[in-house]
Amino acid sequence: MDFDDTLLRGLGGAVTPQTWIGECLRVHSADGAAVVAEGSPDDAGTRAVTYTTDDTAAAVADLQYAVGIGPHAESMADGRPHAAHVHDTRDCDRWTTLVDELHRLGVVAVRTFPIGPPSRPLGTLQMHWCTGSASEVDTTAVAVVISRRLELLTPRLSPLRDRVVVDAVLDSTDDGFDHGTVNMAIGVLMARHSLAPSAAAAMLRADAYSNADSVTARARALLDALDE
Repeated sequence: MDFDDTLLRGLGGAVTPQTWIGECLRVHSADGAAVVAEGSPDDAGTRAVTYTTDDTAAAVADLQYAVGIGPHAESMADGRPHAAHVHDTRDCDRWTTLVDELHRLGVVAVRTFPIGPPSRPLGTLQMHWCTGSASEVDTTAVAVVISRRLELLTPRLSPLRDRVVVDAVLDSTDDGFDHGTVNMAIGVLMARHSLAPSAAAAMLRADAYSNADSVTARARALLDALDE
């Protein structure tokens, strides 16, 4: 019996995106998950968190977006599963801010699995652990199952794939998303308001919402105001 059969057996035939992801989490003793869609390089910065199991899963997805690095970015770049472990010194060294914020959220590990063609993923399935370990996950088995069960995940990516803006704050098709500009603006908000990176990112997104503008545009406006 392979992993796909194990999941289906646990579901007892009631297969929906929610139940499938829930069973995947149960089998791996994970605490939550998110499905994140991301635009192609031509739609840089267009992103939608299309499904989350809980607030922590949403926060982890937003955090990876805010810092612009981590397992999600790696999976989107090479079409392979990736992970970040809070207690792994190598991850601490290369993703210091990400790891620090994961620790603050009470998350010990994150694993991402690309959805869609490896050469051009449509997004990722992100699983996180607040206790235990993600090191025992059979990443190959999960990747194979995702490829077999795309019908359960890709419908959640369809709003982005059909070029419908699901989250206007994270849409920057007007002028192209600029991680450097956004990260500098987040840094300014962190210093000005004594905020953690995730809180500063949320403030920037809220500003974009209230002004019906893109995150990049609001970040540039914030930085331009410093020179006035």
